[in-house]
Formats: sequence, C-alpha cells, structure tokens
Amino acid sequence: MQVKEKLIKEIQDLPPEDLMNVYEMVLDLKRQKTVPPIGKKRAYLEVQEVLKKCTGSLSKDIGMIREDRL
Repeated sequence: MQVKEKLIKEIQDLPPEDLMNVYEMVLDLKRQKTVPPIGKKRAYLEVQEVLKKCTGSLSKDIGMIREDRL
C-alpha cells in the first residue's frame, strides 16, 4: 500500500473535529514550501551582508573559542 493510500485511510477513520486540524496542517506544509516573496532576502544572504562588516577572521575566532574548551 502506498503512503498516499495509507494516509487517506487514516484520515477517513478520524472524527470530524480532527479533520480540521489535519486540513490546517496540510495548508501549513504548503505555505512552508512556497518561495519567499520578491524583495525578501534569503537568510544566507542576510548573514553574508552582516559578516562583510566584520573585521578579522571568523574561522580563527571560532578556533580560539574551541581551544578554550579543550
């Protein structure tokens, strides 16, 4: 039995009050998959912009912090 068929069978066994919760979860999943709106930067681009302003070497700083823990 395929996943979709199993899911449909499980949904059919749910009480009506739980169906709305499942429906909302499906809508949330679909929203998460959508492309971010135009003009909104992706997170990695924002991080790159912030790191451009930093002086020195981030990798050296991380190495020094790790040495302190050893």
